[in-house]
Amino acid sequence: MKINHKVSIHAYKYDGCLYRTFEFPKIIYVDKKITILSLNKTRIISQGKNNKFYHSSGNKDSFWVMFNDEWYNLIITFCHKKNKAIYYFNIASPFIYEDEAIKYVDLDLDVRLIFNKKKQSLIIKVLDEDEFKKNSTTMLYPNELIKQTINAKNKLIDLIKKTKFFFKYNEEFFKKFNFKNE
Repeated sequence: MKINHKVSIHAYKYDGCLYRTFEFPKIIYVDKKITILSLNKTRIISQGKNNKFYHSSGNKDSFWVMFNDEWYNLIITFCHKKNKAIYYFNIASPFIYEDEAIKYVDLDLDVRLIFNKKKQSLIIKVLDEDEFKKNSTTMLYPNELIKQTINAKNKLIDLIKKTKFFFKYNEEFFKKFNFKNE
């Protein structure tokens, strides 16, 4: 993977179905631990519950942080007018890079953080626990995968509470990439 190269991102469910594709986010940073992509002007194709596909686009100042060895990835969206940042963690398999695409398995659970810079307040919310329970049964998640998913969620929440590591990837960090003029 190279800086300024555009790739696809393929999110699969455990049963192998491709349920979401992000078309051509741009790689803006790569090191041994993370890959960061700009989602500005990215086209998103999602499969709905009725198996129809829906199109949308990423027009906000959003970035995707892919951790090389973690069971989660992170989308950060900066809401400048509201003076807040939204951190959306997907509990997922570590990604692979293959055929010009970043690929991972989405494991349903998500953790959303909203940080209001003005109020210096943080809200942490776990999302889609019902979906995780349902899919773990219908898609026959192995017990080890269920444990790994729950451990990843708990580790992530503990990390957020103890170290507040997400502030490392703050707005100042991303300004140097000049994402507004892509």
